[in-house]
Amino acid sequence: MQVFWANVDQNHQLWLDETETRHCRKVLRHQVGDQINCIDGAGRYYLAIISSFTSDQHTLLAVESSITDWGEHGGNVVLGVSPLRLKDRFEWLIEKSVELGVNKIVPLRCERTDPYKSKFKPDRLQTIMRTALKQCKRSRLPELAPLQDFSEWVTQPLSGPGFMAYCEESAHFVQYLTEIPSPPQLTILIGPEGDFTPEEVRQATGSGFTSISLGENRLRTETAAIYALSLVKGWTHN
Repeated sequence: MQVFWANVDQNHQLWLDETETRHCRKVLRHQVGDQINCIDGAGRYYLAIISSFTSDQHTLLAVESSITDWGEHGGNVVLGVSPLRLKDRFEWLIEKSVELGVNKIVPLRCERTDPYKSKFKPDRLQTIMRTALKQCKRSRLPELAPLQDFSEWVTQPLSGPGFMAYCEESAHFVQYLTEIPSPPQLTILIGPEGDFTPEEVRQATGSGFTSISLGENRLRTETAAIYALSLVKGWTHN
């Protein structure tokens, strides 16, 4: 099932931008009158008919039907995570988090966070998230928050339970899965390669987070994030 990213203008006209038009027309060889599947990133899926190609830059569409919150679980899974020094690993983490149903990603600058090797580019991450959203058949684009300092962000009120992965903790995350409501509403914190500092753990637990283990083996940041999100998805979709 091929899914396109569609834009909706103020007159409720559905259209594809230049990038999507190129893929639709030049790669997939669609023609006027063809039926295609689209999402708008705001929670709607559209079954649409190609009305016209306005040069190679836009494709106008006619909506046949639509579905609200297509492919969404209705919860609010927030991932607070330290960016990685290597951008390709962090981009992979972002992509897989979207596929596993995350609703908000907050990049957190922790005490042991390695500087991002190249310029932190939210626009590129947004593009990766859009592609992942289409691939995994979801319709609502997760929020990507600006890079924030851990000590400032962690004091904000929680909506639902909060869990902080920490290498020195012994109680495994699976022991707390029964505390997660369905649809899932929770926040997961994943630290940098050097883990959270004891002071950061004190700050988080003082703000309502529960310190958890993700197993005896030490995991890389991106592995820990995906493992934790997978446990949540598996538990809440049983």
